[in-house]
Amino acid sequence: MDFSEKQTIVCYIDKDKALFYQDVDGSMLQMDFPPDIISDQELTGREKLEQLIKSFLETNKLGKGNIIFIYAPNVTIEKDFPDELARNKNEEIQKFIDMIPFEEVLSKIYKLNKKTKVVTINQEIYKSIKNIFEKKNFLVLGIIPSTVLQEAVAELSMNIDLAFIASKIYSLRQYSMVNDGELKNENTKEKPASKKQNIRIYFLLAVFAILLFVLIIILIINLFPKNSSKNLPVLEPPLSPTPTVPVVNRESIPVTQPSISSPSGSDI
Repeated sequence: MDFSEKQTIVCYIDKDKALFYQDVDGSMLQMDFPPDIISDQELTGREKLEQLIKSFLETNKLGKGNIIFIYAPNVTIEKDFPDELARNKNEEIQKFIDMIPFEEVLSKIYKLNKKTKVVTINQEIYKSIKNIFEKKNFLVLGIIPSTVLQEAVAELSMNIDLAFIASKIYSLRQYSMVNDGELKNENTKEKPASKKQNIRIYFLLAVFAILLFVLIIILIINLFPKNSSKNLPVLEPPLSPTPTVPVVNRESIPVTQPSISSPSGSDI
């Protein structure tokens, strides 16, 4: 990939600030980290950090380009292991990494001058800064500890020259704590999250379909018995024999007919 047509920025991450060197004009900019954002190498305000960097880029009109991060000695935790310690070196290195007090640790093992240097940083801070710049269309080329550059590059042994680093940025990428493959993997880490969101949507749709089906079944059960009751056979009770009423002989009683009087006074 050709990076030569883009501007290059060297970002020097210090304990309480970040310095930005631009190769296009040789200018140097400074951005301070307030304690409520980064304190004792712990990220205390992720959203505030994003707003801080976005505001800094907009204020200084820094557009897309290449950027590489150089970490100062006071923001890394390092330890040298001599080559003489060959037998238990791997175990000692792992013990050292396990003792780092950060929740997320990014570590790198370097072979320098007949010794093994292990460098660790707070991965949460690095990822947060990296992701913010990527959202602003910056291409992150890597992250390099300044102590490694001072031991590996003669021109930087006495002084961390950001202009020199910018001019040799592509050859110095070999000292990055993350390689190209790891950078690409980090860039695609959010894709599985989108798949999880799709799975969640499908699950919710399935639950909705099941509930709708159950509702339809309940409606059918409640409605159909009323309509089908007309077709059910009617069971008539068995007929019981009519009891015989005994005949009682009564003596004939003379019936007195009422008399009807006419207007003439005579009886009819």
